[in-house]
Amino acid sequence: MSNQPNLFIAGAAKSGTTSLYAYLQQHPDIYMSPIKEPHYLCSHHFPETFTGPGDEDLNVVRTEAAYRQLFDGAADYPVTAEASVYYLYFPDTAEKIQAWNPEAKVILLLRNPVDRAFSAYKHTIRDGRETLSFEQALEAEPKRRAAGYQPLWWYREIGLYYQQVKRYLDVLSPERVKIFLYDDLKDTAQVVKDSLEFLGLSTDVKIDVGIRHNVSGVPKSRAAYEFFAKPNVVKEIIKPFLPKKVSRALGERAKLMTMRQDETMKPETAQALKAYYREDILHLQELIGRDLSHWLR
Repeated sequence: MSNQPNLFIAGAAKSGTTSLYAYLQQHPDIYMSPIKEPHYLCSHHFPETFTGPGDEDLNVVRTEAAYRQLFDGAADYPVTAEASVYYLYFPDTAEKIQAWNPEAKVILLLRNPVDRAFSAYKHTIRDGRETLSFEQALEAEPKRRAAGYQPLWWYREIGLYYQQVKRYLDVLSPERVKIFLYDDLKDTAQVVKDSLEFLGLSTDVKIDVGIRHNVSGVPKSRAAYEFFAKPNVVKEIIKPFLPKKVSRALGERAKLMTMRQDETMKPETAQALKAYYREDILHLQELIGRDLSHWLR
């Protein structure tokens, strides 16, 4: 047992990492970092300050002392974990994980990159940060990246998974890397069970998988969404009277009720993105031994 992480949920962003973090956090043998996404092991790639609208809300732990402090209460847990979604993208993070803990395990979740890009876009729309159409945002991506926008805004670039995943398999070895597809979350209980078996933990633990976390969407009412999504006096008054688990569940369900999920991208945009990702997807499916042809249909 160690009070330093031996499990990393390393991405990809908008592929179910927040939900898996929340589900595994319920297991009595798993200690999860209180900050879900410290991003310490890739923070050296970040500018001192991100410049995109709302980027100041991104939690970034930049010193080893602050990072170690996140796990001060973890000494009695067999598994100590954190979940930083940009660990998958940046090229030397696998090596840093290996150097940090040569026995560490990694879980990756991969989503159809076309859907992932649009979900990331809807995430910034949801939070009132994005002002462009999806097509305009794709066009603006290189300039935004050069200007210091955080990787959430790199809608298209983040979805080139092949080299990202290959680095983890090369550095950590395949038996220490568990890969799920976002599609697998249709049977969330099985994903949790497979994760626990991968970690060598008991699967005979009741875990509530009935809530989807951090769902993207377009608010029906900006005021209603922000009431449930952001701190306010009413919520602070009610919170002490509800168990933390109940409060979070109610909050997630309330946010879902305030959002539309029917927003779709233009067919021609979807086709262009499929063409952009096609070669990468074909290499990826051979690498991980999963049929990804449905991503190209």
